[in-house]
Amino acid sequence: MSGSEITLVQFPRHLGVPNASPFCVKLELWLMLAGIPFKNDFKDMPFKAPKKKIPYVIIDGQEMGDSTLVIEHLAKTRGIDLDEGLSEKDKALDQAIWAMVDERTYWYGVYDRWLGAGWPVISEAFFSTTPSLLRPAFKAFAVRAVKKQLWKQGTGRHSADEVLEMAKRDIAALAAIVGDRPYVHGDKIRTIDTVVFSIVVNLTHVTVNTPMTQAARAHANLVAYAQRILDQYFPD
Repeated sequence: MSGSEITLVQFPRHLGVPNASPFCVKLELWLMLAGIPFKNDFKDMPFKAPKKKIPYVIIDGQEMGDSTLVIEHLAKTRGIDLDEGLSEKDKALDQAIWAMVDERTYWYGVYDRWLGAGWPVISEAFFSTTPSLLRPAFKAFAVRAVKKQLWKQGTGRHSADEVLEMAKRDIAALAAIVGDRPYVHGDKIRTIDTVVFSIVVNLTHVTVNTPMTQAARAHANLVAYAQRILDQYFPD
């Protein structure tokens, strides 16, 4: 593909998966599928990032944030269409799946990791490089920030049991969507697979064992789906 090389700024790799952030996974996989050369720049803090979030990209010295907006921009400016041949109905359904993953399932995972059974593993993985004397304060600050964010978003207003049941429904929906096919739409990997894989691998293959990850691992087709894409695109 034409165009200059892109720098992908994302969080360091944690928890045994390409990235503990589904948004980082989604964007990295999309760049691979699109055949766009890029290099990784791993950063812990998003304070200087556009939109104050990671991931983001640097293209010709210009920063651009939000994984979805980056994908849309690059697809348009570089003439990339991973969904060629899909019907308008297929594309509409993909849009609905994308919204479910980004606006619902993702937040259930955040709750599970930061306020639920995943916290002991998360706290060690994410704060391992923080000086020991500062670690308790940093952890407390981060948890307060996540709680506030989850409350505003809405998921934090529910009990742990309620969130788990909601998560199980989304996970079952994803299992039904994938079915027994190699990818969501059959034998060819598409844009929506970057979205589905990003959340599924963060449930089936992370070094975290919680009721939510157990619910995902109970679906053998989701485990196989994530492993298939890992083997093809993230062999290391």
